[in-house]
Amino acid sequence: MKNFKRFLVVMLSLTLVLSAVGCGKTETSEPAATTPEASNESSASAPAETYSFTLAMDSPEDTVTYLYAKQFADLVSEKSGGNMTVQIYSNGQLGGDREIAESVQAGNIDFVTQNTAPQVNFIPELAVFDMPSVFPNVPTARKALDLYKDTIAGAYENAGFKIFGFADQGFRTMSTNTKVTTVADIEGQKIRTMENPYHVEYWKALGANPTPMAFGEVYIGLQQGTIDAQENPYETIVSAKLYEQQKYIINTNHILHIITLIGNPAKYDSLPADYQAIIDEAAAEATVWARAEADARVSDRIAIMEDYGCEIVDLDDSVLDEMAAKADGVWGTIRSQVGDELVDSLLDAVKASK
Repeated sequence: MKNFKRFLVVMLSLTLVLSAVGCGKTETSEPAATTPEASNESSASAPAETYSFTLAMDSPEDTVTYLYAKQFADLVSEKSGGNMTVQIYSNGQLGGDREIAESVQAGNIDFVTQNTAPQVNFIPELAVFDMPSVFPNVPTARKALDLYKDTIAGAYENAGFKIFGFADQGFRTMSTNTKVTTVADIEGQKIRTMENPYHVEYWKALGANPTPMAFGEVYIGLQQGTIDAQENPYETIVSAKLYEQQKYIINTNHILHIITLIGNPAKYDSLPADYQAIIDEAAAEATVWARAEADARVSDRIAIMEDYGCEIVDLDDSVLDEMAAKADGVWGTIRSQVGDELVDSLLDAVKASK
């Protein structure tokens, strides 16, 4: 029996050796000629490089800010044949606006979609977008921003960011429990603002009591009476259900709520040229798409607020002119901070876009 087992082991070993030799056998009597066609075929069959990116935001998913990011991510994946993917983190999962921007700057996050206001802390030149009443209407604003993008791109680069596009959520409006039809009606109201010194200065100029507050605290602040009012685009007022604590939506239209798509320049520069082109194309197409989406959602947002019982108040042109006049001091402050060139370039872009 032992001899029989030994025989089986020997035969199995020989079988494995012969199989290995047979599998590895190639005809090498003459070296294979390397032709350009063969070289190209080999190159084409090589697997393409794959990249995975992160994109974060402090905004909830039912906003144009999120939809802008989602469209960008979808286009990147589609145009790259799935070789580039973008993972989105919404609702402040990776931090608030400031923390996310810092992470992009440091290269820990690749992209972010967010409003320009919190970016002023990193890019002082962006204060030009905080000049109240600088844009007469949304279509003019969009044309002006496209013209102005190359002008402001250097400021982003100097701060460690790359700007890919400017979308928007329309104008920021005031919500309150006191009906406002004149500038005097704003006086004394405690209104929540973002942590932006120019926004604070503007509302002080109108006689209000501006109170910077983290966005996550706004609903409770309105509910408990810590603040009387707040200001945001329709999108945000509805997505955060702030209208549930307010009776009036006042169309102050004081500042355009610009949504930027920015990224880490080092990460972008590390990509092959054809992948950079995909990022650029996806960003440009997503920007146009997001603007159209913002327009399409306006009537729905208004209907939601009105159905709940809120009154939408349009201010007379004379009142809007008075508000703009009171903002002159803010314009002066911004001009002194960022310089005449950036301010005048934006004003020229607005003039050319009318």
